[in-house]
Amino acid sequence: MLYIFLPAYNEEEALPRLVMKMDTALKNEPEPYRIVILNDGSRDQTEEIAHELSKKFPIKVLKHPVNLGLGQTMIDGLKYISALANPDDSVVTLDCDDTHEPKYLTEALKKIKRGYDLVILSRFQKGGGEEGLSFRRKMFSRLACLLLKMAFPVPGVRDYTCGFRVFRAETLQKAFQTFGDRFIRLPHLGFVVSAEILVKLRMLGSRITEVPFVLRYDQKPGKSKNKTMKTILGHFTLVALYWGRSRA
Repeated sequence: MLYIFLPAYNEEEALPRLVMKMDTALKNEPEPYRIVILNDGSRDQTEEIAHELSKKFPIKVLKHPVNLGLGQTMIDGLKYISALANPDDSVVTLDCDDTHEPKYLTEALKKIKRGYDLVILSRFQKGGGEEGLSFRRKMFSRLACLLLKMAFPVPGVRDYTCGFRVFRAETLQKAFQTFGDRFIRLPHLGFVVSAEILVKLRMLGSRITEVPFVLRYDQKPGKSKNKTMKTILGHFTLVALYWGRSRA
């Protein structure tokens, strides 16, 4: 089984587009897929649209009654899927704002089948890129990844902050078993969750690699929910917490 996790906050416009693209990209894969949408206290029609989509596509809808942020949403969603999945299943995470194109998953899934525990869809590998980002956001992403690369080197990995990833389910299950509620210690710092998950899997000795993808920020409806100063603080906090810790 292939599980797709979508953390959703006010994504009434992007959600149906992404689900239809996901179905097109995955319907010819040998494994069946299931989408898990966690509505994080949206104030628009995200939840109603998710339930409508579930009548046509294999979707499970979960909810937070109030907005708890991306960090807590990732914890709750990954914990839910880890409890359901078989060890040899795959788990995909990506943003719900239509900036991550599902067509890039084919190569990532091949890497999982070759024995990798985590495959990152990377903007910085040959063939990858970014469209629609301001110069400021591009520089912020590169500096954040450089900081994290220096603090937590992983051979072959360049994109530490992108949440578009494929996990072996067994790897997530091992992480929850090992770290428990401390698997993600900084949920209050939002988008730092992607970097913290990568650091924790590095501590477990996971096999990690990347495949290229093009971030389509020009397709995003609405404004970014990423608070720049909060995320900068979060990355430095992450370095302070885990610098020098190469094993769990």
